[in-house]
Amino acid sequence: MRSGQQRWFVVELGAKIVGCSCVARRAWNQSWEVCHGVVHPEARRTGVISSLVRLSLEEHCPEALELGFYITRNLASHSVMKHIKPAVLVGHDGGPDTVDGLREYHLTALHPPTCDGFVHAAPWYANTAGAEFISHFLYESLQLEPVQDNYPATCLSGPPGAEQTGHLRYTHDAAGNALTLSGESQCALSEQAVIAELSALLEQWKHADYISVPILADKLELLSYLISLGFSITAYLPAWHLHQGARFDCILLVLNNFSPAPRSHGFDDEVVFFDQAYARLADHLCTLAAQRPR
Repeated sequence: MRSGQQRWFVVELGAKIVGCSCVARRAWNQSWEVCHGVVHPEARRTGVISSLVRLSLEEHCPEALELGFYITRNLASHSVMKHIKPAVLVGHDGGPDTVDGLREYHLTALHPPTCDGFVHAAPWYANTAGAEFISHFLYESLQLEPVQDNYPATCLSGPPGAEQTGHLRYTHDAAGNALTLSGESQCALSEQAVIAELSALLEQWKHADYISVPILADKLELLSYLISLGFSITAYLPAWHLHQGARFDCILLVLNNFSPAPRSHGFDDEVVFFDQAYARLADHLCTLAAQRPR
């Protein structure tokens, strides 16, 4: 059954619904996500979860430019998903969400695109020495064949935020004291202008426990500024941003102020792997930014 941008699938046992799952289309960047799944406790370990996921993925017909992804909070669900349809983990969110009062990491996985007409543009540095994690690990694992193209002038990427200060949109989750930047108003600002507005916004929210800023991957001056404030790269998102019929990479930068570290639910090795890889990438990109003429 359909509800707006969502398509729901259910499993019935007799007259009782024992499970459901959803494929949701995200209009802001023309993507789709398998999400909102739940199974009755009595139906666990019966194959219902796998059947629901398989049904959802087999019935969904992506459009040429659509990017498929899912967010996973534990290794078990990721194992089920990638077994049914190939997917590649690309990083984590830094732990803004809490479950039972404890923070936990959520990891993002992308599905390799399968449709003709999927146009993906890489940033200019993707094939430079020092950026092999992008070209050799992420692109090859996702079977991406990027083209060279100029990136959009916009600096930030994300769904429309619930709040706005100046030209910056954001959402604040009071329960987790988490601030998520989510794009700019229609006016495309320079990196210097975004840095100025972002500086004021960060001062306003200096007591937030978590701040995330998703930027387009070519905006190295902005990236260097955020790194200098203590932000870290937690995810590199190939083909995440849609603009005029092509898809462009984004980088998620996170600043958090909480202890202990979020729970990883079996993803301990993956979190360490990405944190180390992205720390090296951040050093490389900051070096490139320093070498570029202003």
